[in-house]
Parts: sequence; structure tokens; C-alpha cells
Amino acid sequence: MRIIFAIFLTCLSGSAFADVSCKDQVDAAFAKLREAGKFRLETTIKNKDGMLKMQADYVLPDRMHQTVTLGGEGAAMEMIVVGKKAWSNQGGGWAELPEAFAQTVANQIKDTVADSPKVSTEYKCLGDKEFEGKTYALYQGVLAMPLPADAKDKGPRVKALSAPNLQNVYVDKATGLPARNIVTPVTEPESRVFDGTFTIVKELSIEPPKVVLPN
Repeated sequence: MRIIFAIFLTCLSGSAFADVSCKDQVDAAFAKLREAGKFRLETTIKNKDGMLKMQADYVLPDRMHQTVTLGGEGAAMEMIVVGKKAWSNQGGGWAELPEAFAQTVANQIKDTVADSPKVSTEYKCLGDKEFEGKTYALYQGVLAMPLPADAKDKGPRVKALSAPNLQNVYVDKATGLPARNIVTPVTEPESRVFDGTFTIVKELSIEPPKVVLPN
């Protein structure tokens, strides 16, 4: 669950180099999403280890309910975060997570979802794009490749010999809200490694689980 959550946050943020004005437009769309306060992100992630489906519900500023299914089927793994506390359910019932880990996840939600990202992708404006029967404003940026843990120079960056990913953000032209976030390899633009759909859910509520197993 911890690794899955880290992968998810990496795909939500990132670093790149492009047109600042286009970046401002994308930032405004995500700011509007945060202002809505309650939303859902449904995601399919593919990597060398296979595929996972994830649904993350957010009630900002500090509540999340994440559900992950490996391989797109089978038993779901869940995590709930409320404030500085977190619980997980691996299929055998809810258990409270250690305080240090819960604090780390809470901080990640604050830094990457509730607040404006400190390091964000910059985008090019690609204009109107017909996608799955609807026209969106499309923005595209190159995600910097993360550095290995033993790298001498810290901070993500795009390297000449690496094959980075492209992040494609589709913004609803009527609402100004981000609708899709799709990441593809630069070398395989039709192959989606991350495909996320945003939905505003006004009635969303996230509370601590009622049944908690002993730690």
C-alpha cells in the first residue's frame, strides 16, 4: 500500500520546462478543483509489474479514502486518512497505521493535493482536442525522471539519455476543471502508464472506520 501511494503521488506532481502562461492555466484548473473541496480521482496505472486500479476520494483539506485493486480485480486494499491519523484494510479488517507513517501520508496529501504543489509540471498549450466524444483544452508537459536514491545531485530533472513521460491534462472547457490526467512514455504516446479521471462529488463524506483491529 505504501509503494502504491508513492507511485500515485509521483504521477500527480512532477517537474518540467515549458511555457509559463500555459502552466498558469493548468494551475488555475487544479486550484478550482481544490476549491470544490470534494472530488474523486479514478486511476488506472500500468507498469512493469502489471496493472492496478485506484480510486481516491478527497474531502479537503485533510481527508482521503483510497481503494486499490491489483490487476483490476480481486480483493481491494483500502486506506483512510483523517487529519493526522490513518487506517488501512488489507482484506482482514481495519487497523490503525503507525503514527509516523500516518503523519507522512497526511503531509503528502497536504503538499500534493490540498496545497498548491511546490514543484509542478510546466505545460505547452495544445489547443482544443477531441477526446472520447468531447472537446477539451489540452495541455502537455514532460515529466522529469526521478533520481536514484544515491544520486549526488538532488532534485528531479530531465536527462538527455533518459526516456521521460508526457503528462497530458484535459481541462473541461465549460467548467474550467481538470477532467483527465494521462501519462504516456515519450517514445510510446499511445501507451498509457497513468490514466486518471477527476469527478466532483458534492455529497462525499469521509469518516474514521467504525471497526478497528488492534495494532
